[in-house]
Amino acid sequence: MIGYIFVVLCGLVGSALAKGKVDREPKGKFSVPVLDVKSRQLVLEANQTLTIHCRGRWELSWAFPGGVARDQERMRLEDSRCGRQSQHYCSQLTLSSAQAQHTGSFRCRYSHRTLRQRAVYVYVTDRQRPFVGEQNNSPDVVYMKESQPLVFPCRVTNPDATVSLVKFPDQELTPDQRNIVWNSRQGFLIRSPTYFYIGLFSCKTSVNGTTHSLNYLTHRQVNKIMKVYLNSTSPVQSLQGESLAINCTVTAEWNSRVSISWDYPGQANRSAIVSRWIMASKFHMVFYSILSIPKLHRSDRGLYICRVTSGPVSRETNVSVTVYDRPFIRLKPRQGAEVEAHAGQKSYRLSPKLRAFPAPEVIWLKDGKVAAEECSRYHVDGNSLVIRDVVEEDAGKYTILVGIQEHRLYQNLTLSLVVNVSPGIGEKAVSVQDPGSVPRGSRQALHCTSHGVPPPRIAWLWHPCPPKGLCVCPPSSSMWSPVKERAPGTSTHNHILSVTHRQEVLQGKNKTVGVLMVAEAFVSGVYRCIASSSVGKDELDMPFYITDVPGGFSVSQEDEPREGGDLHLTCVANKHLYTNFSWQRVTDPAEATPPTPSLGGELSSGEATPPTHSLGGELSSGEATLPTPSLGGELSSGEFSDTLSLLLSNLTAGDSGTYRCSANHLLTGQNTHLDTQVDVTVLEAPVLLQNLSDCSVNISSSVTLSCRAHGVPRPFITWYKDQHTLLQGSGIVIAQGGENLHIDRITVEDQGLYTCQATNERGSVESSAYIWVHNSSGGLSLEIPTLTCTCLVATLFWLLLTLFIRKLKKPNSSSAKAEYLSIILDPGEGPLEEQCDRLQYDPGQWEFPRDRLKLEKPLGRGAFGKVMQASAFGIDNSTGCRTVAVKMLKEGATPSDHKALMTELKILNHIGHHLNVVNLLGACTKAGPLMVIVEYCRYGNLSTYLKSKRDVFLLNKDGKKRCFEEREGTEEGGKRERTEERGVSKSPLFLEDLISFSFQVSRGMEFLASRKCIHRDLAARNILLSENKVVKICDFGLARDLYKDLDYVRKGDARLPLKWMSPESIFDKVFTTQSDVWSYGVLLWEIFSLGASPYPGLNIDEEFCHQLKEGTRMRSPEYSTPEIYSTMLACWEANPSDRPTFTGLVETLGDLLEARVQQDGKDYIPLGTFLCGGRDPDSSVQRDSTESSLTDLHPHRLISLGYMNTRSTATLRTFEELPSKDPPGPDDEQGDSGMVLPSEELKRLKWTSGAKSLTRSFTISTCRENLVPCMCNDITGLHDDEPPVLPCDCDAEESCSPPPDYNSAFLYPSL
Repeated sequence: MIGYIFVVLCGLVGSALAKGKVDREPKGKFSVPVLDVKSRQLVLEANQTLTIHCRGRWELSWAFPGGVARDQERMRLEDSRCGRQSQHYCSQLTLSSAQAQHTGSFRCRYSHRTLRQRAVYVYVTDRQRPFVGEQNNSPDVVYMKESQPLVFPCRVTNPDATVSLVKFPDQELTPDQRNIVWNSRQGFLIRSPTYFYIGLFSCKTSVNGTTHSLNYLTHRQVNKIMKVYLNSTSPVQSLQGESLAINCTVTAEWNSRVSISWDYPGQANRSAIVSRWIMASKFHMVFYSILSIPKLHRSDRGLYICRVTSGPVSRETNVSVTVYDRPFIRLKPRQGAEVEAHAGQKSYRLSPKLRAFPAPEVIWLKDGKVAAEECSRYHVDGNSLVIRDVVEEDAGKYTILVGIQEHRLYQNLTLSLVVNVSPGIGEKAVSVQDPGSVPRGSRQALHCTSHGVPPPRIAWLWHPCPPKGLCVCPPSSSMWSPVKERAPGTSTHNHILSVTHRQEVLQGKNKTVGVLMVAEAFVSGVYRCIASSSVGKDELDMPFYITDVPGGFSVSQEDEPREGGDLHLTCVANKHLYTNFSWQRVTDPAEATPPTPSLGGELSSGEATPPTHSLGGELSSGEATLPTPSLGGELSSGEFSDTLSLLLSNLTAGDSGTYRCSANHLLTGQNTHLDTQVDVTVLEAPVLLQNLSDCSVNISSSVTLSCRAHGVPRPFITWYKDQHTLLQGSGIVIAQGGENLHIDRITVEDQGLYTCQATNERGSVESSAYIWVHNSSGGLSLEIPTLTCTCLVATLFWLLLTLFIRKLKKPNSSSAKAEYLSIILDPGEGPLEEQCDRLQYDPGQWEFPRDRLKLEKPLGRGAFGKVMQASAFGIDNSTGCRTVAVKMLKEGATPSDHKALMTELKILNHIGHHLNVVNLLGACTKAGPLMVIVEYCRYGNLSTYLKSKRDVFLLNKDGKKRCFEEREGTEEGGKRERTEERGVSKSPLFLEDLISFSFQVSRGMEFLASRKCIHRDLAARNILLSENKVVKICDFGLARDLYKDLDYVRKGDARLPLKWMSPESIFDKVFTTQSDVWSYGVLLWEIFSLGASPYPGLNIDEEFCHQLKEGTRMRSPEYSTPEIYSTMLACWEANPSDRPTFTGLVETLGDLLEARVQQDGKDYIPLGTFLCGGRDPDSSVQRDSTESSLTDLHPHRLISLGYMNTRSTATLRTFEELPSKDPPGPDDEQGDSGMVLPSEELKRLKWTSGAKSLTRSFTISTCRENLVPCMCNDITGLHDDEPPVLPCDCDAEESCSPPPDYNSAFLYPSL
């Protein structure tokens, strides 16, 4: 084995030595090939044969002039081995019939080392062709390059030829062998060319008198590439089998020569086609090179490089090409299915990992709805969803839908976004600079409400106050002590009863509520609430100052101020809140603070007039009169308060006045004062107002002596009998402060001298009278009073019994108020009052803070309640301001009124949310008057709106004529002027709008019926109009004054909307959903008469009711269609069971609306944006969301009126119509709604066949032919303009939309 290795090493060494020898050998004889030509040039005649022999040590190759290379047929090469041992290589070149173009250098070289060569220059002379180059009509271009010589290549075939260089037109340049050099092998060489050499040049020579020339155009080449770019800057992706085209564009300066080449994966197979072209612009040249592959394969993927060169300048750019076998989608979360953001972030990007080809369509959903449409802060950036200004409401489920529709590839991914919210303590928003004080020994509950995500933890800390002075919170947490539950009280800690924490839903958010219960307040200090979580913390300091005086600051008078006496004025204030006490006297009464309720000063005497205490602010320097200098006083300090006592001795009337105790508040820095009024009482001696007089009485009778006296202070009355003090005892009564002496059942022993003495500090006065007692023989002296008393007692008993019986018969006021509601629950479910008691109100869901509700102007007022426009901040889970309507009671409301409004609130809560119902938004039920907050509809009620649109109503959008003719008469003219003064919008109203209003009301009533609710007052005045022509059924409770609304007719003690009531409701007091259907038919008549009053011109009297019950109905309104009028008649069927249901009306009106829209050439309904409004989830008639859209109805479905009355209109009895008049305004005394019926019940009327003849009705013999009004087409705008969004504080009448008629309410007294 070792020997084998030695042999191998020797072989390697020998090879290296041999190689080194070969490398050194070129230094010998055949280091370069050897030619058999002795000179460096040969001169041949044309058509001669050229033979050159070359010999060398290695294999040989030849390099020929360009003319020879293009003429291979004349040339022959013979290669062989030569030498004595054939160790050399020989090659013989033979060129037969040489020509002038073969002139040039012939080089023999080694094949593996081309630089080792031997050359010979051969001239092939030809008298007909003195130049090697062929003479052309167009000049050749020679390039002038920077820092390089300029060569005019006019080589000649004869070395002795004489050539001259001429610049156009005839400037001959003479060679100077320095800058201009002639060389027969190269031509003219310009070593340092300048701009002079730019132009047309010629090389000229003469042969046998004939001039030959070659023309050259010099071009100064610029090597400046401005820009190189591809048509795709990002990686290119494509599918196998598709085509690929990449465009490389080069921008260069003028006179630039550019070379563009490509390097790409399939270059060896030449699978690409490259096309080029050049375009010249005003300032530069543009070069294009397009690489295209008709059909891609997997082998074509890789890097495609475009290389651009211009002289020494080189640039390149590239793009990556990926070829996929098939389309695909790969979608997965980047950091898990749950991601977190922080509230307050400027932006947050939801970006899953997505790889797909071809480029997919991406849609982001938030909680099932398109995110970008839900909020303007959501922006889709590529495959990511960017959320700007992150708030807590952004938390939820985000779903990315990825789809490649042409390949039917779809994927989705749902991410849960958790928005972390730094804890915030809600009490900070209402904290005040002056924290107040806590009564000594009281039980106190400190609340700390915090919201955050995740829910924060609440901890309590405590720091006691110093013995005196302001309680400063230490910055270091080590100086605070934690609060422990059930900690006993000490000299530095209060007794803690409990520390609790709970989770509550407040204002729609989960909040942590911490409650610290202090059992007994004895130690002043500061409690600190700390709410902390993983994302931050918040803290709130709660000063806890103990006081033993009411309010922490009070003044008092210990004695009654009397002339000559002393008065102690005491000023007591909390020692942690106040300092620098002083007593002053206010000399100017006008400066004294106006009297306010007492802050708690106590008087030492119960009979003196209490002083007036008033709390004032800091006095300004501009006041005319200032208090007198300090009066001094004695300052003493207690455990909780400091006391400044002022002694006023030997009082006189001049000491009366206002005395002020001033102190500096340590927290606010303001000077605070309390005033007390001192009224010194001037003493007066007693004076008797009436002297006693003698009298004689019988035994067993009674006698009363009166002794009234006046004095200051009030005299003390003393009674004497026969100079002995008389005391109160059996039969002797001293009443009214001693002024009256009453002796009952007098006896002989009571006879004597009675004296009254009035005494005070200034003296005394007395008066006497003698009473004689006589024996009486009358035995009835005792019986008469006894009999009289007995009669009085009996009479009083019967009065009380009568009142009690009447009380039992009087209906319950709260029940009456409940019956006053318009929208009520179905009586079939039980009595209304019992149903209302079972309904619940959830404060956690509906309670709204009063401080976020700003009441503005009134919208309506009734006999019991009122409706106010208001601005609500943050209601309905919104972050901004929203205009709402607030229903509340009027001043002086009774408890039964309050209960009625509370019942209405419960009913609205029970009904739930629907698009076509005025919905409940919140309520204020605590710490103040009851307020019910509902939606605000800015465009008023439907009746007023329709009247305002009469002049611009169009039956069709392509009509030619207005549908509402100009009316003559001053009444119509005046009404039109009033409409214009109100600024009603003149945008047109179309027939489909009327059908849409009808359809929406039927949807709302269908929803109410599903909630087992009965409306009882369905009319156009009770339908409100909001944005986008959405109508809402409203109920504003107690806000209508039925005694001023002329649509309500008195029936007994009640006022009823008889025109809208069904016969069973009028006569039998029966209200059902089917009676609401009757009212709906009257509402249709109002809509299609553009707000006219029903039964125009008729008196609502006994004759009207008789005709209605007998089957007489209204004629078709002016703008109705036959289908709509048939619907009205179906709603007015006498038998309630024959009337359609609201569900059937929804289907019918939906079909009519769709047919009307398609008649105008549409396949959709503009109301689709709100027709999908949600129904209550508990509704028994709830449908799929797609079913509620009218676009799902069959396009060719015929209108189904099968349930309607099929009787011919030829036999229909209708009321005779008088000229229609709009009802007068509220100030008029009477309207067309009816007269006051007699107080007797209508059911007592005798409806007989022999009643009054129906003089105001007749029979229609034929159908109305012209039911369709005229049309017009000259309206420039076909749709209402979008109204501007009203700001919440909009007060200007001219800048706000007219408010809704909230006087249109639904309630009337019980039937």
